[in-house]
Amino acid sequence: MGEDWREQMKRVERQRAEDQAQYELRSSDADKRWAEATERWAKTEQSIQSLLAIAQIHAGKFEGWRETDKGWRWADKEWRQASKERREAGKVTDERLRALLNLVERQTRGGHNRQRKEQ
Repeated sequence: MGEDWREQMKRVERQRAEDQAQYELRSSDADKRWAEATERWAKTEQSIQSLLAIAQIHAGKFEGWRETDKGWRWADKEWRQASKERREAGKVTDERLRALLNLVERQTRGGHNRQRKEQ
């Protein structure tokens, strides 16, 4: 009976050693996976920060374009206003020219009629 007990103890110790080895192997694998996951997360975080930086750059460009567009709208509005004023001034000038031409025509016709009456 003494030998059986010793054999059982050796089997238990071997089993315990095997279990301990498996535990350490699994623990080592888990540590490796955890380290890889941490590394992947760090890369992901870095990628997210890069994308955020790019988005901020684009947002700044869009804001600049919006400001430029406001400037163009203002310039376009000013140009349209100036064009409208030029058209109105042109209409006044056209009316004055017509009046002058009418006066010259009347004077000219009147002068021809006077010359004919005198002859």
